[in-house]
Order: sequence, then structure tokens, then C-alpha cells
Amino acid sequence: MTKLEIGAAIVIILCPCAAGSQEAAPQHPQLPAVFTSVLPDVKAKCHVPILLPSELPKPISDAQHAVIQKATADRYSVGLFYELDVGNAGFAANFGAEASPKYAPSELGAEVKLARGTRGFFRPVSCGGSCAPANLWWEVNGVLYTVQLRLLPSNSEKSQQATITAVANSAILAGPR
Repeated sequence: MTKLEIGAAIVIILCPCAAGSQEAAPQHPQLPAVFTSVLPDVKAKCHVPILLPSELPKPISDAQHAVIQKATADRYSVGLFYELDVGNAGFAANFGAEASPKYAPSELGAEVKLARGTRGFFRPVSCGGSCAPANLWWEVNGVLYTVQLRLLPSNSEKSQQATITAVANSAILAGPR
């Protein structure tokens, strides 16, 4: 609701809709600005529902660059980077989907409960010669979704799981973009 004062009159605008329309504006959670430059290209090329979060935790929300890493009819992958052209050092996150995957998410990690009764599978940060990001996978209508977040290996596994689950739930609840 917006309140405007015009002279002595107060006008209250209940809906930011087109003039004469009684239809409410859709309540679609806002997309973080970092995704806005790539979303139209991904949508133009990809026919699977595109799930992107409406919220990103710190420090992932500080990422300044979104890069389409893959966009085909049955697959997309969007990477977020703090800085470009510095290899993995600039990586923040990745969001992707693949129709008709060749493996089940249950093969990939430990089960977690996600929004809307969805079963997800989580794998924490793992470090060897370098650290692999935390991962979360879930499948909806034959489409395998994945979220990768560069989280600190010093964060507890429970903390990593809570963070990545919140991001996945944000994407699931936002719905297709």
C-alpha cells in the first residue's frame, strides 16, 4: 500500500497494477540483482524450470558477477563470482539444473528435508589439495537441481548444511523464474 498526499487530499494506492485492473500484482520473491543480467539468456535457451534463490547469505551476497556456464534446452548452470579471471579464488556459488540426469541425488550425499516436502542430499565442504564447495541436490519432476556454495571449511557441517538448505529453500519457494 502506498500513501500519496496531493494538496489536502490523501490518495491510497492499494495495488501497483495497470489502471483499471482489479488484479493484484504477483507476489514473486525478488531475484538478487547479481542474477538479472544472465536470467533472460538462460530462459531463452533452457526449457527446464529455472530455480534461483531470492536470498543469498553473506558473503555469497557480495558476489558481483554472474556467468552462464551452460545453457542448453535441458540444462543450465549459473556461477557467481566475487572477482572474474582469478580462477577458483573468485568463486562464490553455482546454481544449476539438468533434465533426465544419469544419476540419482541420493547417491551423492546425506538426506536433508527441504521446503515443500522435497528431499535433498547434502555434501559438506571437503578439502584435499584444495577445497570443494558444499553441495546440495534435489530432484523435482525429473529435473535434478544443484546448489554449490563456497563456505569456509572451518564452519561446522551443521552450519554448512543450515546455510545451503536455506538457499535451496529460497529457490524452491520462489518457484520458477
